[in-house]
Parts: sequence; C-alpha cells; structure tokens
Amino acid sequence: MQETIAVLGAGIMGAGIARVLARAGHEVRVFDVRPEAATAAAESAGASAHVQLESAVAGATIVLEAAPERLELKRDLIAQVEAANAGAIIASNTSSIAPDALAEGMRDPARLVIAHFFNPADTVPLVEVVPGPATPQATVDRMVALLEGCGKTAVPLAQQVEGFIANRLQAALYREAMHLVELGVATPEQIDEAVTAGLGPRWALAGPFEIMDLGGLDVWTSVTDGLFPTLGDASAAPAMLRDRAARGELGAKSGQGFLPRDADAGAAFARRLAALLEARDSIN
Repeated sequence: MQETIAVLGAGIMGAGIARVLARAGHEVRVFDVRPEAATAAAESAGASAHVQLESAVAGATIVLEAAPERLELKRDLIAQVEAANAGAIIASNTSSIAPDALAEGMRDPARLVIAHFFNPADTVPLVEVVPGPATPQATVDRMVALLEGCGKTAVPLAQQVEGFIANRLQAALYREAMHLVELGVATPEQIDEAVTAGLGPRWALAGPFEIMDLGGLDVWTSVTDGLFPTLGDASAAPAMLRDRAARGELGAKSGQGFLPRDADAGAAFARRLAALLEARDSIN
C-alpha cells in the first residue's frame, strides 16, 4: 500500500528517512523551514520539498517527525500537525523521549507512535516502534508493516520505556567503557579495539541472549555473579564526558571528542557499516 508521508526535518536523519521511504515507492514530502535543507534532502530522495508545514502534511496519511531532540520543539510540531491534518498517524523519530511526554497536550494522543530510526537511517536496518499508553495496536501494526515494506527490521515494544531497547543497551556499555577509563584500566582506543575486534563481530551475527545460550547459562550464571557487583553504577553523565561536551569537544561534528575526528568520519563509518551489513547478509 502506497502511503503519502510527510517527513518533518531535513537534517541527517530526516534526509535518510526520506530516502528509505521514497525508495519503497511512497510519495514523500520533506518539510524544513530552511529552504536549502529541504531542497537538498528532497532531491536526494526523489521527494518534494516544502517550507510550509501545512502544505507538507495536507492529505498525508503518515507524518514522520525528525526534528532535533528537543521536547518543546517536537511538541510544537505535533500540535501544528494536529491543526493541519485530522487523521494521519504521527510518528516521531525521537531517540529518547517517551511517547507520553510527546503526547502531552495532544488533542488525540492515540495518533502518536515512535518510529526510532538509527543513524545512518538508510543503512542501519533497525527501527524501534514504541507505542504510547493511548496508541492502538492497529497503529503499531501499520507502522511495522510500512517499515518492513521498506526493507527495515521493525522491532515493536510492548510498552514505552526510557531510551527504548537499543539505546538502553548502548548506554550500559558506554557507562562501563567510561568507568574502565576512569579506573585507568585501559584507554579509549584500547576499549574501542576490544569491541570492534571481539564483541562487535559476534554481535553482528547474534544478540546477547543467543551469545549466552551458546556459551552456556551455567557459565554465564557464574560470570554475572562475579562481575555484576564490580561494574560501574554511575547515575549521571561522568565527568570525562560532561567536561568534554562543555569544552565543545563534541566528536566528529567538532573535530575532537575522546579522540581527534576527521570531518569525513561519519561518512567513512557509514561506508564501513554498509559493507559489514552486506557481508553479514551474504552469510546468513
């Protein structure tokens, strides 16, 4: 079924999402208040560009919000969509904001669902689909069908939780990685190498529960009994992260993060990721 889909936001994520949807044969409209951004994203996707939200969402069956991760901005866009379009599903690409927080003040919160793509959106297969308390199962099922029709791996959650699935798992690893650096156990470079040369290749083929099954649950019972009490338990961003961010050392976007980062780092990573996924698919 072809949908008419408005993508709100023409940044890196919005442009990638527009390409995914357009390649699957949907009519895609890209909205951004910056004309040059809307045009560039639309041209990359074979979509139409809009600088007026009302024209982008008029008659749309699905509106996918991909604005910056600011709660009030997203709420404002959702309110504008509700005023301009009475029936479309409103899907947010938020990576961390719970649907009930986004739905606060909505006329009809049943229209809202999370469709969380991962960067780069047109390369990473996963999209998490997260319902709010008022979201009907039919809306979740429709989003899953849409995403699977675009070649994505859609994982619907049974209920909302902060950070959803993948970011919670990432956050647990990041917390322990920074804890090990703070303890002086290893450098950021060494920890990255331990992941890319050890954990990463296995995780590209099997998730944590399969890895535990393969290793033996008796073994993992002993491992977790011994390790869990020693793991970092920080309840807020550690100083080594907070201080760098405060100094403007933001990673690839600024040229310096935990390590110096080339301006092409993001594009280079996307190329490596695409090659890895292609190799993985060829052996599955």
